[in-house]
Amino acid sequence: MAEPIRLFVTSSPELEAEREIVGQVVAGLPVRLGWEIRHTPRPGEALAPALEAVAAAHLYVFILGMDYSAPMGLEWTRAVRAKKRRLIFVKEVARSPAAALWLSEHEEEADRMAFDSLAAFQRVFERQLIRALLDLAETLRLHLDEIEGLTARMKALEEAALEAPTIARGAERNAIILGER
Repeated sequence: MAEPIRLFVTSSPELEAEREIVGQVVAGLPVRLGWEIRHTPRPGEALAPALEAVAAAHLYVFILGMDYSAPMGLEWTRAVRAKKRRLIFVKEVARSPAAALWLSEHEEEADRMAFDSLAAFQRVFERQLIRALLDLAETLRLHLDEIEGLTARMKALEEAALEAPTIARGAERNAIILGER
């Protein structure tokens, strides 16, 4: 039996909904292989198994929200040292000084994706995950029908993005709206 696809998710403590979306997206992909998803340990949980899971992961997902707190730094360092394929997502929110510092120190991470809502996160996460799976198709031993299914799903996501109306922003703040005169 083929080994499962191993995914490790490092995330800010307040991003429970985003972690839920990771599981939902993974469950909906047309891939027969099983998945093993591990997350940043909660306070009081052992750190060593998490760091071992980072080292064993096929894909490393980093989701930054308001804060960058322990043990996120250890997990990130382990993923970088192990040369893991990294998928980086940054929520557009007010940041703690630690999160702001991480962002300024990692400006070179050109592949990081910004999002401002759960729907936006789901869209960008699914596209990035599918790209990564297609890139790793040989390593993961994906079958042709799985590759075709992922490719079809990517095409559908791209077409949906083209058809989606642009949402205007900025109306939630104070404003002056000028009339025709």
